[in-house]
Amino acid sequence: MADNSTALASRTNHHNLEGVLDQILLACDRDSSEWVSVKDVMETIGNRSFGPLLLVPGLIGLSPIGAIPGLPGIMAVIVIFVSVQILLGRDHAWLPGFLTRRAMKVDSVKHGIAVIRPYSRRVDRLLMPRMTLLTRGVFFYVNAAACLLVALVQPVIELVPLAGIVPNAAIVAFALAIMAHDGLWALIALAFTGASAYLIAMAF
Repeated sequence: MADNSTALASRTNHHNLEGVLDQILLACDRDSSEWVSVKDVMETIGNRSFGPLLLVPGLIGLSPIGAIPGLPGIMAVIVIFVSVQILLGRDHAWLPGFLTRRAMKVDSVKHGIAVIRPYSRRVDRLLMPRMTLLTRGVFFYVNAAACLLVALVQPVIELVPLAGIVPNAAIVAFALAIMAHDGLWALIALAFTGASAYLIAMAF
């Protein structure tokens, strides 16, 4: 297991989707426990990696794991905490104990990763630094503010059947934009954000 983890660590990448999935697998394999906690994932990814810390909750929301009752709400709270700390200008993220102690079954997480991985490779081929202005400076904070707003309204959107996919897709796209400095993904995320606003209108 240690050799596999070392090999996996050597190819992990904080700038693409498959690399973050590998980071999550590393967190799952850190010990023999049947559970992996938010703290385990944060320690593996690093609390200075804002993009991946936003990406993971969005991915969980899009994966089969997101169907676990109560889990989407927890993931939304994590996005809120991370987004607020970006907006406050912090250089690293902090989460309170009631969130870091939350855990998921390792088998469920690995199943979710197995479902996502084929799509991750296709997404990664589309990631590249472009229109970087939309991911740096003031736009970095605009993206964080958009993530915050999407996470805040996510519980309302969840009232529409299957609609929770849209805000999670927005968070994933914003995270990918931040990670890869890809402004096109920031625009895609804004489109999903607009769709989220439409779903809120439908919910009422």
